[in-house]
Amino acid sequence: MSTFDPEAYEQAWANIHLKLYERPIDEPTVIDVEKRGVGRPMAEPSEITDITSTGRKRAAMMYPIFKDMKCEWAGLKYAGGGVEPIIGCAGNIIQPTKGPDKGDRHHGPDKNVINNSPANVHRICSPCHNRWHALNNKYYGERPPADEPFVPLEEYKQHDAETKATEKEIEENENWWSTRRKILVDVDTE
Repeated sequence: MSTFDPEAYEQAWANIHLKLYERPIDEPTVIDVEKRGVGRPMAEPSEITDITSTGRKRAAMMYPIFKDMKCEWAGLKYAGGGVEPIIGCAGNIIQPTKGPDKGDRHHGPDKNVINNSPANVHRICSPCHNRWHALNNKYYGERPPADEPFVPLEEYKQHDAETKATEKEIEENENWWSTRRKILVDVDTE
């Protein structure tokens, strides 16, 4: 007779259910919305009552965070754009679930969450997310109406996904941030 092992049960449960967050191997199936009638038509931004929730839900569907995914800003020299782009992390791994390595979806440099273009939404680690907002939030004014861009009030750069930082630049950047922990306390990532 075998005995119940709660740790083995929990591990088996996690192995089965976390597969939901793994990248699919098969080709995606394209659904013809006209024939299937999936969901209602997308509302115009000016007609949305809860813009923040709607935009984030759309981003979550369009840009899923997969299990053991690398931060999209890893190794970049000018990550996130904005007035002060940051140097990305050394390669942090992010997860779709809550915890210390939970991934974030960042809208920027246009912080309007309805702008879910590939150039404006990034799946990144919390350190990169907090660092970008710590340096760039001060350049934004009040949030405008839902159908208007929410960009810095000063001249800014677009996200640069091509230019890589050297290992030395990443190391120096990590050292710089390690001496400036206070500016990361309670940073607003909205």
